[in-house]
Amino acid sequence: MRVFFAIGLTSFLCFGSLKKKSLSTSGALAAGFVGLSTASNDNLLFTVVLVVFFVTSSFWTKYQKKAKMKIDPGFAQASQRDWKQVLSNGFVGSVISLVYQYYFDGRDVAELSLAERRFMTLLIWAYIGFYGCCAADTWASELGALSSNWPILITTFKPVPPGTNGGVSKLGLLASFAGGAAVGLAADVAMWVQYFPEYRSGTLPRIPYNLIGSLFGTLGSLIDSLLGATIQASYLVDNKIATDHSHTDRTKLKKDARLIAGIDVLDNNQVNVVASVLTTIIAASIQKMLF
Repeated sequence: MRVFFAIGLTSFLCFGSLKKKSLSTSGALAAGFVGLSTASNDNLLFTVVLVVFFVTSSFWTKYQKKAKMKIDPGFAQASQRDWKQVLSNGFVGSVISLVYQYYFDGRDVAELSLAERRFMTLLIWAYIGFYGCCAADTWASELGALSSNWPILITTFKPVPPGTNGGVSKLGLLASFAGGAAVGLAADVAMWVQYFPEYRSGTLPRIPYNLIGSLFGTLGSLIDSLLGATIQASYLVDNKIATDHSHTDRTKLKKDARLIAGIDVLDNNQVNVVASVLTTIIAASIQKMLF
């Protein structure tokens, strides 16, 4: 039954996103892998968190699209996500979900040893840390670009043009906190719905996942900004910001533009992967220290 649910939900989201042009064909195929590997999990938290991240991120990406295109034409390209963007924001989460299924699929929490429950909680923290980071970064990027004030570069605290990699604003920081909190709240609701008896009996610890999501989401977004300001290049072309979103020919970009921040080591997708993986590791490490 769960297999049919996973196929149905994944197909609905992928075909719907293709129709709305939120995903390219390659993006939809990659999303199929992410969806199936996640929705097949018997812990609702994994599916609910993924759906909340996917739906909210798609909404904010389309929100005020024309206004964002005036800042960086690359927003037009970025609004339709390809396989690289999908996997950079979903592959690690899928791996965590598959590991969880391997160890805990079909098992009752009451029959787990203390060590197994701790490992189960560690995987959940890692998962929330990962998607909290991804959601926070997406919300901050999409909403922070609409700030009325110029952002400041996280490394120098000097104002930089909107759209500059590594630029942070008050609106962007609030958005990153809210994005992480949304993921954490989704996890909270899913766990209480599915495991209320276990919470009531004390079999499972009551953990404020909404707080965890907001904290690690904000942390992940700051890590992403730090990486963007240092090892991802931002250029000015005709007094307009230019990033690897809008210029796939990076060699030509270097000839036509003036470097204003960072160095050309990683592109946007690679920065997202590094930031989310680091946040996942930090979340899992803190869980291990606390429990």
